[in-house]
Amino acid sequence: MNTDNIVATLKNTSTLAVESSPALADKVCAYAKESAGKNEAYRYGKHLTPVAVGAGVRTSPAAVLHELGVATTLLDATPLAQVARHWAQIRYCATLTTQKGHLALSKHAGSVVYHHKVTQSEQLGIGLALVVAKTLLRRQHPGWDFHAVDAEVALKAGFLDGVGTVHSAPKTKKRPDYILVGHHSSGRRSRVRIVVLECKGTHQSPSFAYEQLARAADQVNALRVGGRTQSSLMVASCLSGSGITSYVLDPPSDDELWSGADGELDDLVGGSPEDQDWHPQPEPDDDAATWDTPAAATTPIEDTAVAPDEDLPRGRPKVLDVPAEQRGWFTQILTRAAAATALLFAGNNAAARAYTTPRQRGEQPTPEALFELESPWALSTARTLPLGNDMRAEGTHYEAPMPGGRTLEVFRGVDADLYRHLADGRVGAYLRNAPRAVRRWSTAARRDDGVVSVGRDGTILVVRLSNSRS
Repeated sequence: MNTDNIVATLKNTSTLAVESSPALADKVCAYAKESAGKNEAYRYGKHLTPVAVGAGVRTSPAAVLHELGVATTLLDATPLAQVARHWAQIRYCATLTTQKGHLALSKHAGSVVYHHKVTQSEQLGIGLALVVAKTLLRRQHPGWDFHAVDAEVALKAGFLDGVGTVHSAPKTKKRPDYILVGHHSSGRRSRVRIVVLECKGTHQSPSFAYEQLARAADQVNALRVGGRTQSSLMVASCLSGSGITSYVLDPPSDDELWSGADGELDDLVGGSPEDQDWHPQPEPDDDAATWDTPAAATTPIEDTAVAPDEDLPRGRPKVLDVPAEQRGWFTQILTRAAAATALLFAGNNAAARAYTTPRQRGEQPTPEALFELESPWALSTARTLPLGNDMRAEGTHYEAPMPGGRTLEVFRGVDADLYRHLADGRVGAYLRNAPRAVRRWSTAARRDDGVVSVGRDGTILVVRLSNSRS
């Protein structure tokens, strides 16, 4: 394995193929209708429509791993949390490459056994879906920037009955993966919108992706605000050595969650929201069903033998409905969760903890806390990384020994100015200034000895090789 080539490949820009069409929607709907005869849950998925995707999405392996790293940086109190947070970049560093100008799986990715491929496709599916979703949303909503928030962590502050337990449990399989929090500022007024995102990935044929999207249609339908279904995107990526294709359905609407003067947003997100005690409610009646239960199978679909643990749990799904009068509260929860995610990516647990509610920290209803601040490791491991052209980031650093005495270095952090806004509790200022900081980095941050990936949330990923450990 040539580690120099692996790191060099990370920054190669290529095209990620993206497909969305009425024919795709028809195939996914056919599977949902067919499955509804065996499993009632499929009757309650959203109506599916195609998305305008253009010629594809330009991206790089580093950008995909960057999105995965931010999205999977969860609230975690283990003493090894800071090491574990680099896992996505280390484990999947050699899995993506470029084939004839298109993003594809590398030969190293295809050499793992089946059960590792399942994990690989799930993890890479998250990074790919976020790259696709954010790109399409920026095209549809110019001037908006979207931040990924783990849906389970965000909803834990409002809903009881097990919401927020982040593991593969039957209840959580009917909920979406992420909530994309969009922010736009005109200079005086701020607007906030949300898009519910479900991410899928597979090494199998496109027909399996159709099945995944049918399940995703049920999951994105589980979150409502004031009884209204929210904007959503479902992305299923087929992973292959000849090229990766992401299939997308359900375009977002123009609904907004909150709007007001910049000062109003500062006051709103500067306050600490209380936990709410709502319960998920089942779909009220058959009028809410998208599909009727077929009397018999009428539409042939390819049988790809979906494993029982991958299928939707049977029964009528439960809906997580945030009351309309609590839109401001939900805006608080989501924007502060986005701030916490960026700080955790940079290694500052202590500052991130201040943005969470007691239940999000695990202090209610169980006494087991996610953060124990008396432990030295739980405070912060953030340090400054100068990157030339007077650019600085604050973050956390990890080194892994490589063959031949080389060292793979991974730095995860946040633009230094944005980091200070976050650490000082100025979420509104962070949201407004992130686009300008990203533009600075995009033009000034270049490293000949490594890879710099700059997220539009101000997060920075650097991967490089060195000859000796620092």
